[in-house]
Amino acid sequence: MEPFTVTIDEVNYQVSLHSAFPKLFDVFNQHINYIIGKTDAGNWVYIKHEPVSAFIPIEQIGEAIDEHIAEY
Repeated sequence: MEPFTVTIDEVNYQVSLHSAFPKLFDVFNQHINYIIGKTDAGNWVYIKHEPVSAFIPIEQIGEAIDEHIAEY
């Protein structure tokens, strides 16, 4: 999967596949670096994040990832 950009509230997040199994994604911009994944229940969760105090709209980013994956 090629990296792609998600824009939410005028903030760009670069998304790339971190690992195929379990399926995890790197989400980053100039201020944050997260690894996120989806639980068996379908919820998006933080796996690792730096810096700790940063906030990302994880559900919106997760929905964008789901939509992007569905295109393939």
